[in-house]
Amino acid sequence: MSKRRKKKYQKYKLASQYQPNQAIAKPVQLAPGVTDYSFLNDMIECSGCGSPFLPRARGMSDDKLIELYLNNLPTLPYVLDQLLNFIFSNGLTTGDENLDETVLKPFLFSHNIKGVTNYSVLREGIREAMIWGKCGLRWLSEEDGLICMPYKQYTSVIAPDQKYLGFDRVVFYVASTKPDQPVSVGPEPVKFNEQEFLQNGRLVSKDGNLFVILTDDFTNLRNDTTKENGMSRLLKDRQRLYLIEQVYERLNYDIRYDGPGRLIFWTKDQFMSGEVEMGAGEILNQSSEAIQTRKDKAKQEVKELLEQIKGSSSDNIIAISSMFEKMDHLPRVTKATEFLDYLTMKEGSIIAQCFGIVPELIGLGDVSGNVSMEKIIDNAMTNTIVPMREAFATQLSPMLSKKLGLPKIYFDKYELKQFLDKSAQAYKMALTLNQVVGGVTNGMEQLDPTELSAMQALIPMICKSMEQFI
Repeated sequence: MSKRRKKKYQKYKLASQYQPNQAIAKPVQLAPGVTDYSFLNDMIECSGCGSPFLPRARGMSDDKLIELYLNNLPTLPYVLDQLLNFIFSNGLTTGDENLDETVLKPFLFSHNIKGVTNYSVLREGIREAMIWGKCGLRWLSEEDGLICMPYKQYTSVIAPDQKYLGFDRVVFYVASTKPDQPVSVGPEPVKFNEQEFLQNGRLVSKDGNLFVILTDDFTNLRNDTTKENGMSRLLKDRQRLYLIEQVYERLNYDIRYDGPGRLIFWTKDQFMSGEVEMGAGEILNQSSEAIQTRKDKAKQEVKELLEQIKGSSSDNIIAISSMFEKMDHLPRVTKATEFLDYLTMKEGSIIAQCFGIVPELIGLGDVSGNVSMEKIIDNAMTNTIVPMREAFATQLSPMLSKKLGLPKIYFDKYELKQFLDKSAQAYKMALTLNQVVGGVTNGMEQLDPTELSAMQALIPMICKSMEQFI
């Protein structure tokens, strides 16, 4: 190391250390009760301070996080409703029109014991399974119908399979007797009420808080059948949903606290020393009482000004002294309008993708000009909606078909819209061709040679146009 570098390094070290022989800098008063040191310390402390509007999602439980999204993402209900509409767009069927009309449809559109149609219960069950990962569908009877059980109200009791070995299977389900109370099963054995079982055939705990549901009367409807408790769609894309939440947090903070940005008021340097501009009468009066009076008067004017500013939409003001000379405005780097534009363009698309559907299917996202809406719907239905609803139908069918005496229950086949549209266009073209041919045949005597030649030329053109629909 050169002597020059060593000398510089030593100077830097010494400058950062306290030297007893050095003169201690005195704090400079910037305003009554505020010095340059205290003001700097306040700024350093404030830069790291917390805010009640900072991110809440970090460290939350999964349930609380999902509740946060449900209560604060306005596009989420729209995406869920549209997704359910597409899932049920073709309706449930047995594959036999007679059984559909005599057995399945009467059950689906009859009311359960709570006064809700069984069809609505199925929709609600699938909706809850997509949000929370699972939802219970409990069979009461053909007259009392189905009811939904929230994911917290029941749990699966599993045990190693003794016949085939190597895996666990569900033995039965335990549920809370109170819908608003989560099921709680500890390590201790549950004591059941034997008298209740002998009289009514129900397994209920002695304290009346738990009861057992057999697998034949229950369907654990899940969004992901590889897990017994399923997997919420909202937990599979936490990063982007967290980003949306941060945009809302920042937007609300800016609107409530810091809309215009920072306002800096500069003071006159001569004020604290008493060298301010004054009238002739005040120049003659240089007593300490008079100077203090002028200072008090300036303080009062500043106080009123600050109160007026504080009463506006923002209170982020830096007052350097008690007499202002000029004001600087530091605008925000990111404006609230930019957050709004981001939410308008991205929120719905991100939520739709979280549930595994293309945004364009439900009227979100950007549609390319050379792609028809029919093709987008057909592609989304074939590759996303149909597999999704088949996964739910295969879970619903075993219990419902057995209880209703049906071979199976599934969603009806989806017919491609682009083929339907082509058939309709071909039909219209055939009608047009028929009219042209009929007009040429029936009106040959009334047409002059030029008109007849034009009519005959139309026939090959129409036939060629129809080839793309055949």
